[in-house]
Amino acid sequence: MKRPGVALDGLAIGTAVFLSGAVLLGVEIAASRVLAPTFGSSLYVWGALIGVVLTGLAVGYWLGGTLADRWPSPYLFVGAIALGAGLVLLIPVVDSWVLEQVVAWDPGPRLDPLVASILLFGPMSVVLASVSPIAVRLAARDIARLGRTAGRLFAISTAGSIAGTFATSFWLVPEYGTDQVLAFGAVVLLTAAAVVSLLQRLWLPGAGLVAAAGAAVLAVGALAPETTGTVLAGSAARNWSPLYREREVHTPRKLDPAEIGLGGEGFTIREARDTRYHRLLVVEDDESRYLRFDSSFQSGMYLEDPFRTRFSYSDYLQLGLAYDPGATNVLVIGLGGAAVQKRVWRDFRDARVTTVELDPDVVDAAHRWFAFPRDPRLPVVVDDGRRYLQRTDDRFDVIMVDAFYSDGVPFHLTTLEFVRLLRDRLEPGGVVATNVIGAITGGSSQITRALWKTYASVFPTVELHPVYEGPSDRRSDDIRNIILVATERAAPSTARLAASWEETRRARAPRAPDLRAAIRDRYARDVVTADVPLLTDGYAPTDALLIG
Repeated sequence: MKRPGVALDGLAIGTAVFLSGAVLLGVEIAASRVLAPTFGSSLYVWGALIGVVLTGLAVGYWLGGTLADRWPSPYLFVGAIALGAGLVLLIPVVDSWVLEQVVAWDPGPRLDPLVASILLFGPMSVVLASVSPIAVRLAARDIARLGRTAGRLFAISTAGSIAGTFATSFWLVPEYGTDQVLAFGAVVLLTAAAVVSLLQRLWLPGAGLVAAAGAAVLAVGALAPETTGTVLAGSAARNWSPLYREREVHTPRKLDPAEIGLGGEGFTIREARDTRYHRLLVVEDDESRYLRFDSSFQSGMYLEDPFRTRFSYSDYLQLGLAYDPGATNVLVIGLGGAAVQKRVWRDFRDARVTTVELDPDVVDAAHRWFAFPRDPRLPVVVDDGRRYLQRTDDRFDVIMVDAFYSDGVPFHLTTLEFVRLLRDRLEPGGVVATNVIGAITGGSSQITRALWKTYASVFPTVELHPVYEGPSDRRSDDIRNIILVATERAAPSTARLAASWEETRRARAPRAPDLRAAIRDRYARDVVTADVPLLTDGYAPTDALLIG
């Protein structure tokens, strides 16, 4: 039995459906980069994005099927694709304003990213989801083959979604700016709609769509990321308003230790839990206790002496105090096992050390398992480090950034906008000390050199202090902890810096660590940056830079 209506060319309709699915999921991946500078990359953000897109699929499938039965026309098919392209292209135009309105309203840490996701990505999801059921209605030539036609087109759409996910995650986002990726998606959709229009001899809509695709191509070029100059326009130049009040404590789900897979590594599991952000484990051997997030160890403590240095990098972060020997007000972004905080608290009795930690479960673990004191000189704020800096008016003598992992970098804590925020929250002559994981030269150095380039665009003095673990550990192309120090002061010579630190230890902090080796090993050569990008909110390919 034949079905009434207009049938479209099979190849054209299949290609259009494939591309619509690809763009829909590609936008979902890119959307995380739109939201992260404001809301971070928490479970709430990803849950909001996935939930909004799935809701859009459900609504779009129903709406598309209803409209296709009422108006089975190629105009409807082409119009849905074109409207979806327009909504995708609109995202980088309105995202700053939308996010600022959500921040001003501030319905809470769960609803903030959900509301923003609905407003920015909900309409696009509904419209692009409607393409497949419209295509099924127009492609069905025979009622007896309707099921096969529907199955084929939805399979093509899903294949497109898979391709869009991989292309966006593995290539587009690492290589191009977020706004450019969104504009590229709009170009793809407009081109597909134009081709279908011309094949169906819809000359006027086809001509209009060709012109629109050309304009979108120009938008792609206009939104291209700047890798050697100043800040991008649009979303890369956002001035985010202050966000959240302190978050409530989350009650974790306890895990069966048998699930963790550490039995063969010689560790006793003290605690394991899923938090909003990590799989958190506290494990220990005969002499030390360690904090582990997912697959990487974050911090350690000797069981017999909780203040003794377990990993050298935690002492090296006190280089911030060496460059500003009179510092008394310190901010640390990232807590881990509190190795840095409790050592500065003990060694400098006149210092106040404020910590900003994203995960309340990490705070709980630090107090419970890592001898992190509860003391008025050790206040803790549960928040994202960037959000905290946006909403506080406090100024600090030293800011330590210890929020990077060996297998991941929170990109919104690497960008030019973030570094400018660090500078604005320093007292005159203040110092930033950032713990970087990478190499200084060679194939694994790209993330280090990109961070150096970004900090050097804000601070006149940027120095690198690699953390060497022994006489044989001196290769500049090996991956290691590197303390990046940035300040508006002129850098003292290593001899003068070492002498100043020894005087600080003698007069003020006799138990402070000996940093003579850390100072002596300051990297003295030029850092090559021509082949690495200036990191911005619009373009920060940190995942690609990590793998070289």
